[in-house]
Amino acid sequence: MYIYGPVPTPDPTVYGLTGKELRFALVVSSAHFTQHVYYRVLPPLIPVLAVALQYPLWQLGLLISLYSIGMGLAQAPLGVLSDRMDRRFLLPTGLTLTGAAYVLFAAAPTLGAPLPALTAFGYLFEGGYLVMSLAMVVVGVGLAVVHPTGYPMITDNVDAGSKGKVLGVFGASSKLGDAAAPTAVAVLILLLAWEQIILLFGVAGVVYGLMLAVVLRSDEFETRPAGKRGVDDADGVADPDDDADSTGNGADLGDDTDSIDDVGSDGDGPDRAGTAADGDRRTYLYPMTAVYLYFVTSGLSTRALNTFLPAFLVAVYAYSYSVDAIGVHVGAESVANVFFALLLVSGAVMQLVLGGATDAYDSRVVLLGCMAVGTVGMVLLALVPLHPLLLAVVIVALGTGLYGVNPARDALISDLSPPEREGRTFGYVFTAVTLTGAPMPALIGYLLETLGMRQGFLLLAIGPILAGICVALLYSERVYAPHPAADATGDAAD
Repeated sequence: MYIYGPVPTPDPTVYGLTGKELRFALVVSSAHFTQHVYYRVLPPLIPVLAVALQYPLWQLGLLISLYSIGMGLAQAPLGVLSDRMDRRFLLPTGLTLTGAAYVLFAAAPTLGAPLPALTAFGYLFEGGYLVMSLAMVVVGVGLAVVHPTGYPMITDNVDAGSKGKVLGVFGASSKLGDAAAPTAVAVLILLLAWEQIILLFGVAGVVYGLMLAVVLRSDEFETRPAGKRGVDDADGVADPDDDADSTGNGADLGDDTDSIDDVGSDGDGPDRAGTAADGDRRTYLYPMTAVYLYFVTSGLSTRALNTFLPAFLVAVYAYSYSVDAIGVHVGAESVANVFFALLLVSGAVMQLVLGGATDAYDSRVVLLGCMAVGTVGMVLLALVPLHPLLLAVVIVALGTGLYGVNPARDALISDLSPPEREGRTFGYVFTAVTLTGAPMPALIGYLLETLGMRQGFLLLAIGPILAGICVALLYSERVYAPHPAADATGDAAD
């Protein structure tokens, strides 16, 4: 056989992703990394702010609650906007706004000095604090844009067979951001005052947002929502070429009807759900309710670890080390934070691994396995006296089960969401979860004070057990019924 002309070469892959998919994964994950960095900037500075500003700790804690509330309230309306407008405008604007809000926070003592103080419930809130409060609400609103825009863009720019891997990169970036913020603050506090540190973060956020806007203005990535691609933005004239799927896999995502294409994970997991228009709540409402309950119940353990793992390790183990030869002593608090960093880093690494597993297996199976590992880890942490090496193994298991789960979790939400409603679905879910979880740290703290650390953590091990039950409900036809159009499309594709 003779072949005339150039022989086509396969597109090289890295981590199972094509060059374009890898570039997109890095771009969208940089936004997720930035979101978590800016979400974690303030807590490491609280001890410094308490001394410098003489604010009581509860007022400083209220600042953190304000941006959590701002983020929670904004995600649902931003999800609706994400399904209606080009995300290349929405995503950079939110992150630029976040950076600007931190610039405002840094200038709050100066800008707030002329403002009258506010008295509420017998407490005084001076002008600088009021400006900081406004800044934190704006920070929350700006950061809220990442989830409702990022997840649908992943669906639109990545082949279905690689989606789990990209979700793994996307999820891992969040844990790296969680760890990067306190690390950066710990170094910068040796060199700069707190206002300078926050100003530096703020300016960097504005610069990043502008750079992201430039990157997304290119035609390489699809940023328009499904149903909006058949209309040319410049003249309002339908462009038939826009109906082609930007990933090149032939899927038609430009139809603004209720027909749904099969874009689930390799056909083994749940197919993309239909809209609620067919009247069957099992195609969307019931399964999404189960997902919401999964978030809430698994959050019992993850929020306990996020907030109280260092305190637990200091109270229960109090491991410390001394190096007499050089006269260095590493206290229990420092050792506890090393274990906490191990938890976050192991979660980030395992998201890369489990992202690949999500492409190969039903996301529900991955979720159930992770909840089983998380349950065992919580029980061992609470009941068994652990040598430092065994403690590290248990911490890695917790990072795997409770923090490595994001790719499977997010793939499940995406599979259950119609393309034209994916942005608002993530917005609704994260709004509900954020607002529901806001009081959890206080309630968990009360539980640990009342029962003790070991007993409290043992009780909180019920979280991943209940979360596993919520996932198992999705195997019941009474809770989840794939949309007939999705099944038909999937059968045709087979």
